[in-house]
Amino acid sequence: MEKNLLKKFMEYGVGSIITLLLGFITSPIITRLISPDENGRFSIFNTVTNLLMLIIILGLDQSYVRFYYEEEEDNRGKLIRNCIKAPLILNLIAAILILIFYNRVSLYIVEEKSLAIAILLSLNVFFTILSRFALLQVRMKQRGKLYSLLNIITKIVNLIFVLIIFFVYKNNYMTLILAHIATTIIVTIIAIIIEKKEWTKKGNRKLKTTQKEIVKYGLPLVFSMAVTWVFQSIDKITIKEFSGYAQVGLYSGAMTIISLLNAVQSTFTTFWVPVAFERYSSNPDDKEFFQFINKIVTIVMLVIAIGLITCKDIIVLLLGHKYREAVFIFPYLVFMPIMYTISETTVLGINFKKKSKYHIYIAIISAIFNLIGNIILVPKFGATGAAISTGLAYIIFFIARTYFSVKLYNINYGLYKFTVSTILVYILATYSSFYRFNVVIAILALINLFVIGTLYKDTLLQLIKIIKNKVKF
Repeated sequence: MEKNLLKKFMEYGVGSIITLLLGFITSPIITRLISPDENGRFSIFNTVTNLLMLIIILGLDQSYVRFYYEEEEDNRGKLIRNCIKAPLILNLIAAILILIFYNRVSLYIVEEKSLAIAILLSLNVFFTILSRFALLQVRMKQRGKLYSLLNIITKIVNLIFVLIIFFVYKNNYMTLILAHIATTIIVTIIAIIIEKKEWTKKGNRKLKTTQKEIVKYGLPLVFSMAVTWVFQSIDKITIKEFSGYAQVGLYSGAMTIISLLNAVQSTFTTFWVPVAFERYSSNPDDKEFFQFINKIVTIVMLVIAIGLITCKDIIVLLLGHKYREAVFIFPYLVFMPIMYTISETTVLGINFKKKSKYHIYIAIISAIFNLIGNIILVPKFGATGAAISTGLAYIIFFIARTYFSVKLYNINYGLYKFTVSTILVYILATYSSFYRFNVVIAILALINLFVIGTLYKDTLLQLIKIIKNKVKF
């Protein structure tokens, strides 16, 4: 691993660590201010926002990522403008429809007729789209320090707004909604101002990528991402329908813990996507590089999962007494960022070969599995049932991503080692979802660590040599 590559990762990593630490400070404050019931309403608001954004964006954010390095540096500003134009027009149409049917929309989200909720939803979708492209632009330029700074600003500014707005609304979902939108607006404006040259640069040449190619690559992903939304959001929707907002709030409380792990996921994905495309563009036969990264990420993510599951009783104390039952929810939810992050190193073939249709197959398989699982388990186990289903669905998600990718770009990822390790972590998560910390959990955790260390011994030794500069990679 070249020093330059390691340096880039550290730029993202330092920001991730700071964001993680800030999460341990901000999350407990917010969960102590806002009840599970109100937190549940905010969670549904975000779930609806994500659905609208995924449909409106037309997959053109992924087109931007895919064709970024195929364009001359002076023309990349033109590329981002071409990609964002259609989503902004569609957002205007969606906003009009939301305002026309605001009664139904607001009733579904918060069980109240509210024009304000409809307006805020429209604003949130608009600025989320802008934020998506603004942060993608920073990522693709591989500006790790700036990206990390923006994440840190997001955490701090959001907490400040929550505290200020709370004194107006007290324990109310509006506190979280207004704070979230205000934070998104500020961070987006900062990102665009800092990179204003990229946004305003006209470019002297015609784009190598035609508008038809941009749409052709992104459009199939609309259905894929809509199904992905079902896959990722059916848990909250099912809990709302069968168990109510309080259970959604508890589930969201558990997700607050998982979102801290998402900081690690986001850091790696942010760093990895442009690096992987750049590496493939310059040397498509260098499969050893992708194998090594996969093994390192697997070790790190599985060890983090074991640590979180083992320490669940301590971690949940941070959320406050109203969220104590979340201790039995989040062990399975750990598989969300774990499987997603590792799959980012095995999904390469689909993206390299521009076979975006496979993302549709993957999303459908995962969504159907999660839908059936939630319908069966949530009525009986509530939020814990949703966590069980979602955890399993993400394992299916990993399997499907890897299977289709290897068909297109064959890499030996050593899946036997991964399978054994995952089964052991799953056994630990299963036991921990029904019991508080005890001797059995401690023993299972130690067994997990020993087996992973043994299976991946060669990879760990190679990493040590690379760090000591005894070997170049």
